[in-house]
Amino acid sequence: MNKKSYMFDLVYGIVCFVFGWLLVTTLSGQDSKGVFDPDVELRIPGLVCSSCAIGVKNGFSKTKLVKNIKFDTKKQICQIEFISVQIHPSNMTNIVKKAGYELKSIKWLKDRKPNRYNAP
Repeated sequence: MNKKSYMFDLVYGIVCFVFGWLLVTTLSGQDSKGVFDPDVELRIPGLVCSSCAIGVKNGFSKTKLVKNIKFDTKKQICQIEFISVQIHPSNMTNIVKKAGYELKSIKWLKDRKPNRYNAP
């Protein structure tokens, strides 16, 4: 086996490995970093600007259980995606209260019945 053939086989093997890895990760859904899939939606009256949301965001971030959090100040809601373990509703109420707001309702978006807004 000559040197050119060896290099060709090596490069070909690396390219096949990379494309195979990309195919497997794409089909298995492991590479879904950009997808936001919230677990819970909180109604927080008075949450009217992004500055208002900073205290709430910091409170939930301290728990280390939150993967992502987004706010809609027009609707005065907060959507939270958990890493794996969900936060108990009483803890959510305390976090929002410490930030200076009242938690009006909680809506579970995944695997929780009934799927409507509930008082905390």
